[in-house]
Amino acid sequence: MVFASIIAAFALFTEVQGNAYRGNLRAASEGSMSAAQLRATVLEEVTNALGNSSRVTEQRLASIEDVLRPTFAAMPKNEHGNLDDASARYVLHRLFVQRHAMYIKGLEAGGQAFASHVQMTEVLEDHIPGFVLSLFEERLKEKGLGMKDMAVLAATLEHLIHDEALGRLDVVYQAHNKSKDLRVEEFDIQELIDTYMALFLAGRHSISSAEVAAHLSTVDSTYPGWHDTQKFTQQVRTTVVASKAGDADFANGLSFNAVTQIVEEIGDRYGRWQDAECKDLKRMLVESEYEGSGRVLIQDFYGSALSGNWQFSESAGYLKELGAWDESDPSKPGVLIANYVNSPSNCLASSSIYSVCCINECEALMGHLEHQIAEPEASPEQLSELISKMPSATVVAPRTLSAELQERLREVAAHHGGKVPLHGRLFAQWLHHAYPRECPYPHINGTVNPMKPSEWTAATGQTSTLNGYQMREYLSEKEEDAKADAAPLMRRERWVTEEQLVAKHKVEGTRSWIRMAALIVAMGSAGMALLKSLQENLAKGQQSMLLPTVSKHHAC
Repeated sequence: MVFASIIAAFALFTEVQGNAYRGNLRAASEGSMSAAQLRATVLEEVTNALGNSSRVTEQRLASIEDVLRPTFAAMPKNEHGNLDDASARYVLHRLFVQRHAMYIKGLEAGGQAFASHVQMTEVLEDHIPGFVLSLFEERLKEKGLGMKDMAVLAATLEHLIHDEALGRLDVVYQAHNKSKDLRVEEFDIQELIDTYMALFLAGRHSISSAEVAAHLSTVDSTYPGWHDTQKFTQQVRTTVVASKAGDADFANGLSFNAVTQIVEEIGDRYGRWQDAECKDLKRMLVESEYEGSGRVLIQDFYGSALSGNWQFSESAGYLKELGAWDESDPSKPGVLIANYVNSPSNCLASSSIYSVCCINECEALMGHLEHQIAEPEASPEQLSELISKMPSATVVAPRTLSAELQERLREVAAHHGGKVPLHGRLFAQWLHHAYPRECPYPHINGTVNPMKPSEWTAATGQTSTLNGYQMREYLSEKEEDAKADAAPLMRRERWVTEEQLVAKHKVEGTRSWIRMAALIVAMGSAGMALLKSLQENLAKGQQSMLLPTVSKHHAC
């Protein structure tokens, strides 16, 4: 497996006595190792790199592969039966949303199904030698990634998410001046959990004991859902403690390991729990929807904000950057419901590795199709039959697809010689029209750049929201424009015939996610010791020995 070779190569950096393993690496690269031998070698070396607490185990890999299998089967493969880098990025993103409701930074679609955006690379490149990045990219370029390779990468990321949670909890204990060796009574740990969640929601990774009280006193005013969050964490705490009766870590008070298990369970459940807020947000928008179009006219959007719904106050400029702005009819601009709900402005919590955002309901619909079809493409007849029977949160099934929808589907098939690629922009666009409230409109790459409000403000110098006076002024101007230009009502149809495929369409720098994943793995498993070791080896002129197969000419 190609990624197995990558992990093996990385393990080489962390092991001083690696002569025997170098032989295994060479055998793996040349294909002389059996699948069983290679898998055993991978697990051994990953465990060595991550330590005794490694969560990369056979059992975990098997469970990950079970989740991966339907999406992997439905993706286009290269001549080796593996995924190319763009497809692997897409599959890994889908896996973490499905398995944990987490959006891994650098992998998330960012409001566009077919765009790649650098999230962490520039920062981490300052800490990781360039030839380590080249090693990952060159190896991945050779044969692509198989399902077992993807499972190893996913399990490694899960391990690092676990380690990050452990580190955050350690910071909380220090801020409260508590020793990790002491046991804490169940009801006394809620303040620790509150501090942990406050840091998580704020995207912070450190806090001093002097800041704790001040931070907790303001969190309920900065985040209206704080009290509900506290109730949620209390419920999870009670459930975990009850399920661990008889466990030594939960007897006679809770050990640090017990509290770690509680906050990890909170992390695993939090994304799906907080998605209830997203569903409430969507419900409010649907109540103001314009004629079943999946859009809310701007006067109704701002009208809701002026009536007290503080969420709906984003400026037109920011909405355009999010990809949530619709000008199908310029005289009647509006907001795309699915794009708005799934935009970064609604991402709530954040770690250094992932964000917690609204769960894209269209991905579950795609998952059903992938499971049923198990191929990268399907005939329009097969898709029509499946989709006519597939309900969503707002679409009742069975239903008869409109003549327009069926004609559009045949057009997409004709564009590709008779079949519809499942993972292309045109089919995503078709799904948007079939499920306008669940499936975001897929913008052409480069036309929008979704970002969080703070990021947009930093980039433009403008605030992302309007106050009441500004909203009224904007609506007054639009009302005058509508009188001057008696255009027809907003078109229901918004169709652009440009295709972009996940597996084939590539933009300069689309392998940035590979760098991101490689860097997370590298940082998590080796840290400063790795850097020191590499620097010493370079100083001794041993780079050629460490990297015997890396080309000096790296294609970006």
